[in-house]
Amino acid sequence: MATYVVGDLHGQVRILEGLLEKISFSPGKDHLVAVGDVIDRGENTGDLLRFLFSGARDGWFSSVMGNHEEVLLGHLKNPKSHPLCTDPEFGGKKTLEALSRSSDKKDLIHWISSWPLFMEKSEYIIVHGGLPSVQGSRMGDTDLCSKRMEPITGYHTCLWVRPPKLCPSYDGRIVISGHSIVPQAGLVQDGIILVDTGCYRTGKLSTIRLEDRSTFEYQGYPR
Repeated sequence: MATYVVGDLHGQVRILEGLLEKISFSPGKDHLVAVGDVIDRGENTGDLLRFLFSGARDGWFSSVMGNHEEVLLGHLKNPKSHPLCTDPEFGGKKTLEALSRSSDKKDLIHWISSWPLFMEKSEYIIVHGGLPSVQGSRMGDTDLCSKRMEPITGYHTCLWVRPPKLCPSYDGRIVISGHSIVPQAGLVQDGIILVDTGCYRTGKLSTIRLEDRSTFEYQGYPR
């Protein structure tokens, strides 16, 4: 059994299918973890959500929360307080349109709302943006993920932080994040791996296999 952590998907279901085929992913044996930002921007967000929802029920897929999911959930509760969701650059309208056409809308929203802020493995911490820093240090702590909020927006800092504010975990575990686009997935500084290669824009989707830290990529055509 292998565990793969995949970068921000943003609705690119066909590119994900290409990557899974390339790595010979076996739903019966392997597990896929997304670093969040599964939704928005892509034309096929609805198809991707249903594909992964099925994968979650079958036990081969899970995801941490991304900043795009956080904004969506806030918008669904109070649209006026979360205008970012419908900003053209943010791309949330694609998801809202897909959900409006879905017969299982309530199930999908409930599922997305269950995604955790971070996921812990024996040697790894998976979080969308990065770990908030312990005050007075350059080290991060998972305990702060639920507590540290952005002062203006009130969103969780761990879903929005970017370089140069990325912090390694104080306990020595490797932090794996998306959110910040890099040319190649891999180690960007001691204790931090970034896996988002901008699939919705570049067509390149990347993943890392946790067992041996091998990285794989698939080049497709974003829609």
